[in-house]
Amino acid sequence: MRAFVTVAEELHFGRAAMRLGVSQPQVSRQVRALEECLAVELFTRTPRRTELTDAGHALLGEVREALSAVDRVHRLAARVRRGVGGRVNVGFVWSTLNGYVSPLVAGVAERLDGIELGISQLTFLEVLPAVRRGDVDLVISRALFAEHELSELTLTTEPSLLAMPEAHPLAEQDKVAAEQLDALDMIAFHRDQVPSAYDAALRRAGDAGIELRIVAHARSATEALALVSAGVGVYRIPATAAPAFPGVVYRELDGLPSQVVLIHRPFPSEAARAVIALTRALFSDADSASNDSPRSLPTQPASS
Repeated sequence: MRAFVTVAEELHFGRAAMRLGVSQPQVSRQVRALEECLAVELFTRTPRRTELTDAGHALLGEVREALSAVDRVHRLAARVRRGVGGRVNVGFVWSTLNGYVSPLVAGVAERLDGIELGISQLTFLEVLPAVRRGDVDLVISRALFAEHELSELTLTTEPSLLAMPEAHPLAEQDKVAAEQLDALDMIAFHRDQVPSAYDAALRRAGDAGIELRIVAHARSATEALALVSAGVGVYRIPATAAPAFPGVVYRELDGLPSQVVLIHRPFPSEAARAVIALTRALFSDADSASNDSPRSLPTQPASS
């Protein structure tokens, strides 16, 4: 399978052999063996060029996924052999990077000798798939507002801030009440980036009798703050994620805190459990923490 993927990337058996560190005839035999096993032709070979067949194109993605799964099994076996030590991969969304990466990295280095920490940034939509696939062992995220089968613990709540132009009338206040958002021109992330959180915000506002008038959408906090600076509207942002930005001031948004959650599979490895325990010790608020239990998928009625 590795020979097939490498040839597919190079479209040249000689270059693929150099990458794999084997002879060209070996690569040819391995690809031919895979073709015989699958009963399909993966490449069209001519003296001048090598091309993927339709079958090769169709199978390439699946073979890459299979190789990734094999690699994950080997990494897991290595972690088991090493005991508590090993690599633990932690994911973050953009709004938890600034406030939570540094304390966790320092805490692991100080308290969990033998554990190597991997850090990666995920989009909101990547969080659940990445945990399910095992790409990451745990994620420090904002609340998902979605049903799922993974363990989700509320670590803490932090203030939300309202970003506004310096000359905005609300800038004269120390705090902004949630009710003052009613019919206020606002900027939000595109719904396709954060669908469950987007819908939850609209639903909760409607339940409170507040009209969220979204006049512009952005694909990053930087873009949203640029729109704020230009006077397009105001923008809600978690306190630990709010950077200094020209022409923008922040006021605390009273009554609308931002939840920080920890998400992981129900049965993590011993090393991951150690990092999860440390994460809870570093960040968890006893008063706000929820039970560390699966957010179960809704079941179908018995009659269906």
